[in-house]
Amino acid sequence: MRNRSRITITIKNELLKNIDRIIDGTEIKNRSHAIEFLLAKNFGEQKIKKAVILAGGGGVVPKGKIKPVSRILTDCKGKMFVEHVFDWLKKEGIKEVIISAGDLSLEVKDKIGDGSKFGLQVSYLSKDTGTASVLKYLVNIIDETFLMMNGDVLSDVDLDEMFDFHKKSGGLCTIGMISVKEPSLFGTIKLKGSQIVDFIEKPKEGKEESYLINAGIYLVEPEIYKSASYKCLSLEKNLFPALAKKGNLFGYYLQGKWFHLDKIGK
Repeated sequence: MRNRSRITITIKNELLKNIDRIIDGTEIKNRSHAIEFLLAKNFGEQKIKKAVILAGGGGVVPKGKIKPVSRILTDCKGKMFVEHVFDWLKKEGIKEVIISAGDLSLEVKDKIGDGSKFGLQVSYLSKDTGTASVLKYLVNIIDETFLMMNGDVLSDVDLDEMFDFHKKSGGLCTIGMISVKEPSLFGTIKLKGSQIVDFIEKPKEGKEESYLINAGIYLVEPEIYKSASYKCLSLEKNLFPALAKKGNLFGYYLQGKWFHLDKIGK
């Protein structure tokens, strides 16, 4: 596996019994998984170090302008929307950000630069043929658990808590979820425990099986690269359903505030 080494250790029987007690076969699957989880938790290391912002798409055309502007650059309460995202990422200890902005990469880079003026290290992926295919371009860039998020969402979720949940699940990806009052307007998520088993496309009003939707915030293992392809263009339509069928996709209910760019200030 990426970023892991195989070792042999000798441990007291009493300690081993305590380790075995936290193995439940679902969230903590085996001794190796349990030991890794306990070490990461007790050493207090920075859990999430890198974030990928999906900012591709056609952008928006501001009033009085001709050319489209990336949505992450649009004004939101006196700052670019992405600045609010940066503020949250820094609060969570993330220092390195990769932005995938497709055809608008040059414009985004012109406004944000290397990120130093925002207290971050920012780099760019110019190739963007779809949200899922972006993963193929990260193969030689990220080799550890990372945050990936849609460019038009913002939350104050505690990433350390989400990370702990993600590691316990043992899945390749954890989707942040929120509950909405009108799920018929969205595609919803069907769960079995914390495991995502299916997605329901805009259920008819009154026949909803779930009120949970994808919040556009994900924790991802680099092993997911093997499941993506250049033809697998969409996370929502292609990759996530495939992972769900294999039992590699989990859902985490976001505590706290969550915003979508279209709703802020309205």
